[in-house]
Amino acid sequence: MTVSTQPPEVLPAPATRPMPAARVAAIDVFRGLAILAVVAHHLAGLGLRYAPEGSNLELGLITINRSLLFVVPAFVFMTALVLTRSALRPRPDGGRFDAGAYYRARARTALLPYLIWTVLYVLFRVATGQESGAALSDPARWQTWVQYGKGYFHLYFLLVVLQFYLVLPLLLPLWRRRWPFWAVLLGAFTAQLAVYALNRVGILNFAFPATMAVWYLPALTLGMYFGANEGAFEALWARGRFWIVAAAGGALLWFLPLAVAVLDDAQVSTLAFSAANWAYTAAATLVILGVAYKLAPAPAWWSRALAVLGTLSLQVYLLHPALLYLLERWGFPPHPLLFSLTLAAYGLVALGVPVLVARALAGTAVSRWLFGR
Repeated sequence: MTVSTQPPEVLPAPATRPMPAARVAAIDVFRGLAILAVVAHHLAGLGLRYAPEGSNLELGLITINRSLLFVVPAFVFMTALVLTRSALRPRPDGGRFDAGAYYRARARTALLPYLIWTVLYVLFRVATGQESGAALSDPARWQTWVQYGKGYFHLYFLLVVLQFYLVLPLLLPLWRRRWPFWAVLLGAFTAQLAVYALNRVGILNFAFPATMAVWYLPALTLGMYFGANEGAFEALWARGRFWIVAAAGGALLWFLPLAVAVLDDAQVSTLAFSAANWAYTAAATLVILGVAYKLAPAPAWWSRALAVLGTLSLQVYLLHPALLYLLERWGFPPHPLLFSLTLAAYGLVALGVPVLVARALAGTAVSRWLFGR
């Protein structure tokens, strides 16, 4: 899921030869897996509002919902990877990165859709009774909706990547040299903890930290690292997949109890929760990318379906919350099996309708305005 039109590429080549098809497919499969996780995360959250308290169903939904909190950092990671690769790739005419053309493209394909979807979702909230119509004439409310991605609960992702787009040209010189992976990893987490500390003491004083790009430094830094270094991820995965998977599993065991406690409004150290979250989401993202590389060459229909879904992940991301809100009005049957089947059916609708809409609008001016492509 990205917010701008950009080539499905990864890892800059030292020459102008095309990127291997396997890498293109892996990126699309990654996005397909990630958008499935997004919808499953939101489905589980929806189901939790109706599951019997203390039931096995509730426990399962809590586990799914909290375990899938890596989804937004995963998309942030892939956005950084693809855009860095594209920006650093040698041009056929021998030219270098054109910042002016870059910013014009981002305004057209990212900023404009963000503003449009903010307005659309605010109007949706008013139309469905989630927001008073009087709020539409309140400039302070509009400032909050636009400044913090609060037009609807999922729009903050678009704001995060917009912030990254803004500073990317300033970061490119840093990635024109090859850094050791361990130094990049250590630097990313050190910088992230510094941001946490500065915010904690009130120097940064973020109103909503999760809407700020600097709250995703591990994901952004790793994405830029793998985008700037051809073959770096494949080499890392080949020699260290066991340790990456083990790190993801260990971080999940650390993070999950804290995330469940936060869900229950229990007292939790914000430092412990944030550190566990950054560790888990970074490791889980690398695992998902490794799985995507494994699945991409598979000729099975489901592998191809994941890749297609990945190319439409932005459309699914933007549309599915409204669909889930409307579907929620149908409610759930009390039997656990029927409850689960109903939830799965809602998920299929939340995935299928945006795919149909995206296909119907493909190549039209409406699609370019709404989705930047």
